[in-house]
Amino acid sequence: MRITWKMSTSKIKLFTTAIMIISFYWFLSYILLEVWFGKVEEEEEDIIKVKVPIKMNVSLNYVVMHIDLKRTPLKLSYLETLLPMLKDNGVNSLLMEYEDMFPYEGKLVNLSAENCYKKLELKRFISTAIGSGFEIIPMVQTFGHMEYALKLSEFQHLRERPLNPDSICLRKPESMAFIRHLLEQVMDFHNAIRPLKHIHIGCDDLNHVNKCHNSSEKGCLEKTDIFLHHVKSLSDVIKSQYPDTIVLIWDDMLRGIKPDKLNYFDQSTNVQPVCWEYGVLPQISLANFFEYHEKFPHIWIASAFRGAEARTATFPELSSRYQNVFSWMNFILNHPKLKGVQKVYNFRGIILTGLSRHSHMDPPCELLPISIPSLLIHLIVIERFKSGVVIDGYNGFEEELLRNGRYVFINSKCVIDLERFDSSECKFDGQELYDLIKYFSRITLDLKEAFYDNERSLEYVEFYSQFDLINKNTLADNVNMLHKYLEEIGFFENKCASIMSKYYERDFVNEYINHKTLHLKKKIQRLLNIYKIYYNVSVWRRTPINNTYFVA
Repeated sequence: MRITWKMSTSKIKLFTTAIMIISFYWFLSYILLEVWFGKVEEEEEDIIKVKVPIKMNVSLNYVVMHIDLKRTPLKLSYLETLLPMLKDNGVNSLLMEYEDMFPYEGKLVNLSAENCYKKLELKRFISTAIGSGFEIIPMVQTFGHMEYALKLSEFQHLRERPLNPDSICLRKPESMAFIRHLLEQVMDFHNAIRPLKHIHIGCDDLNHVNKCHNSSEKGCLEKTDIFLHHVKSLSDVIKSQYPDTIVLIWDDMLRGIKPDKLNYFDQSTNVQPVCWEYGVLPQISLANFFEYHEKFPHIWIASAFRGAEARTATFPELSSRYQNVFSWMNFILNHPKLKGVQKVYNFRGIILTGLSRHSHMDPPCELLPISIPSLLIHLIVIERFKSGVVIDGYNGFEEELLRNGRYVFINSKCVIDLERFDSSECKFDGQELYDLIKYFSRITLDLKEAFYDNERSLEYVEFYSQFDLINKNTLADNVNMLHKYLEEIGFFENKCASIMSKYYERDFVNEYINHKTLHLKKKIQRLLNIYKIYYNVSVWRRTPINNTYFVA
């Protein structure tokens, strides 16, 4: 009994000691966490509460409309008619992404599409735009998105990967010579009209870097080093020939890069990043902006008025496009100053991106003429922010901008409902095409249901045909309906070709129409052929009874 008591006492002492030690460590951890989180909260308060001393209005020297021409030959006569509307709504620059529409010469002549612009007509358009007060900023892809060149057999040896024509292999000496030749032709052409202030060299979406055969050589640079060295080399080349020309690049390859890597650049550099985010609520990194602010003299931003939805989208999603540009403008109006930074961020301009295709090889997405309402939304939001119309911060401003929470008032001829756009409430060049494609979209939705019903009908056919219990009138109705849809599609094709010819060259018109209708026509024809096979349908003719079709 005594021994048991002694053992129990020892256990109690051991347990008590353990509790005291654990409590001490808990208390110490608590103190350390309090100190840590207190420091973090203090830093966050500095970031949130301390604002950059800017005026309540947004200062953007450049409002740039992106005109994407890759495999999409917009008529220059149409673009010229847009200039007054763009000017009236605040656009002062055009970013011309030519790709295969530029009239290259010499060794590069095969880069140009057969229906590319002629030099004289392109020069005339650029001169007209400059005379109307627009700056022209040519865009030449120099790393990724080079399918238009690398798809050709004479240049495919320059690919980063043999099966991917999107990226060029910079480890090959002839690659830089090729890119320099591209830039020289485009820049010389423009400088002969008026000296270029800016040129955009792309450099985004680099999915394949450091993959080519030469990349296995000893001493191969890292991916970020290859990118930075490339940008620096091109900017130096441009600066040596055109010292007053600023080089713009997309910023996605700079995001998250180590600060010491950006020592490639300094405040005397002629490179300026364009920060692009096309989502509904852009994910904007303050850390990235801090690094850009330290290394580059100016920062640009980019929203998207079209080409930001699905790869085969027909219409821009107006609500998401509005939220995208509104979030950007609100950010640069109220962006915080990081602790210890005295100089104000200098946002030089905004590019309104409008992709015609997500890449050179992709099908067409939203057409420019039917995306004008989305473009107008961007311009009215930018204009309101620039004019200093701010009521009680973010929420008050949005309430002032939107009427009844969903309507954007552009002018006396255009009120846009973000949730359900009615083209009759907004007069714009492209309205007739918008209405026609909207009509065809409804046909497409109806056809989805019709295909489902007909596939169910075919199950019925397969089962009952062996018993000769088919209701031929019902089958005739199905066939009549499919023929009616073929007629509707034919009407759309003819009307669309007629209207689109005002905006685009014939090759693209045919491509767009086939992209929209060909698969539907094939599916309808397949269903008709199946009906014919199952029922031995050789003739469908009208009977005197009820004026209906029957199976002969």
